Amino acid sequence: MPTEPRPTPSGEQQYATASPSNALGVSVPASALAGSTNEPGPPMYLPLVTKTRLLEGILVGVAMATLAGVGWWAVTALTKTQFVYGALAVGLVIGQAVLIGARKGGSGPGLVAGLACFTSLAVAEYFIQRSLAIQSLGADLPLWQGFSTAFEVVRSSLQAEPITGAFWAAAIVAAALSAGSARRRPIL
Repeated sequence: MPTEPRPTPSGEQQYATASPSNALGVSVPASALAGSTNEPGPPMYLPLVTKTRLLEGILVGVAMATLAGVGWWAVTALTKTQFVYGALAVGLVIGQAVLIGARKGGSGPGLVAGLACFTSLAVAEYFIQRSLAIQSLGADLPLWQGFSTAFEVVRSSLQAEPITGAFWAAAIVAAALSAGSARRRPIL
């Protein structure tokens, strides 16, 4: 609580309050006391991030989608076993990357994360299926044969193993939810 002003050697008015620091004889200027002046000051609690940076979220999300897809493909190609749980990891990593890039969650980053996750999973699935086919046949086939072949390979893969599609859906939802909440902040 402010008391009567006391002059200082420089002539400024200072107030003494009943705070622990003033128990040691330290005076607090009136301008330092919260609510003691009528002058406008900065708000006490500014949010660290006030707006979403969607372009940066897109850039970071696409970069992470590429890295996560290549990583999932590499693990599958090296082990010769497809891990459907890898899709969930891809989704969470992409969602967090979009959130880190966008600095703040929201519907825009959630949509970007979901689309980046779907694209990454589809491209990785094509290369995973193609690599596994090349390894099992032992043939010298080209890895890429065009978009129509890629679409057919992914479609037939999802039809043959519906559980993969379920994990894709869970991964896309995880990515979108990870970056989609306006209150959410990056965990990394």
